[in-house]
Amino acid sequence: MVDSNHFKSLSIAVVIPCLNEAQTIGKVVSDVRSVLPDAQIYVYDNGSSDATVDVAKAAGALVRMEPQKGKGRALRTAFREIEAQLFVTIDGDDTYAVDQLPTMIQMLHEQRLDMIVGNRLKQKVSHARLGHYWGNQLFSKIISHLFTVEVKDPFSGLRVMTARFVKSFPSVSKGFEVETELTVHAYDLDAGFKEVVVDYRLRPEHSHSKLNTIMDGAKILFKVLGLYQLKKPLPFYGVIAAVLIMLSSGLFAVPFLEYLSTGRVAHFPTLIVSMAGFLLAFLSLSIGVMSENNNSNTREIKRFLFRSSTHV
Repeated sequence: MVDSNHFKSLSIAVVIPCLNEAQTIGKVVSDVRSVLPDAQIYVYDNGSSDATVDVAKAAGALVRMEPQKGKGRALRTAFREIEAQLFVTIDGDDTYAVDQLPTMIQMLHEQRLDMIVGNRLKQKVSHARLGHYWGNQLFSKIISHLFTVEVKDPFSGLRVMTARFVKSFPSVSKGFEVETELTVHAYDLDAGFKEVVVDYRLRPEHSHSKLNTIMDGAKILFKVLGLYQLKKPLPFYGVIAAVLIMLSSGLFAVPFLEYLSTGRVAHFPTLIVSMAGFLLAFLSLSIGVMSENNNSNTREIKRFLFRSSTHV
């Protein structure tokens, strides 16, 4: 049972990043208002060329501008400017059903979580572009494996988060990689987060996704690898060192076997390259060990400060 009285005692900010969503933004604002009547709804327009701003204002939302293109930039600006106890993010394309938002907020409060994510991927039929669906599935497995977290829908735009989680979020992403950063941020802080299945529907006719499967997929992949290098440097540089050792060993075998059979080394450049490879492997492993030690100390301090702050 959702305690609506408790909601009234909380300041809730609903953030809707938008780019050319005049067809749907009015309904999204209205739907959110119907389930969270006391929430403050913000639409962060990302340079729309249609009537998104006017429609959002008419629906009763507070409209703010983020002229630099990119969903990551819009959310980063919103998180910096807005003060609230709880933050809700939702896309402005009317693909998410909002009726579960009160339950998600109640769950976050009762279970003392810091982020709840709406998992859309139970409904494969709802995804018109199968490239997006399978890409999401692939990245969920990669992120779960690399960061030892269980995540099914890392790119969901529907999230409920505490203020302490949002205000500690060091986002640098410009675009759709921001959801990946939020997931890894939860891992980094050891913050409690959970996914709940939510209803998801197709965009209305003539409404088009801003996500480019290939280009944005490549950006997200590089972002995941970059975060892995930052958050888990020892495994990252350890793999590089292992590859260098295997390659160098293969090269070293040529002059070594040659020396055993003839007593001479004719392939001297190969020997030099192999030695350079071993040296690079040692340097890579050293970087990983030192970075991991530094990261471990920094992470414990961040987690201590995070746990010491007020939940809700």
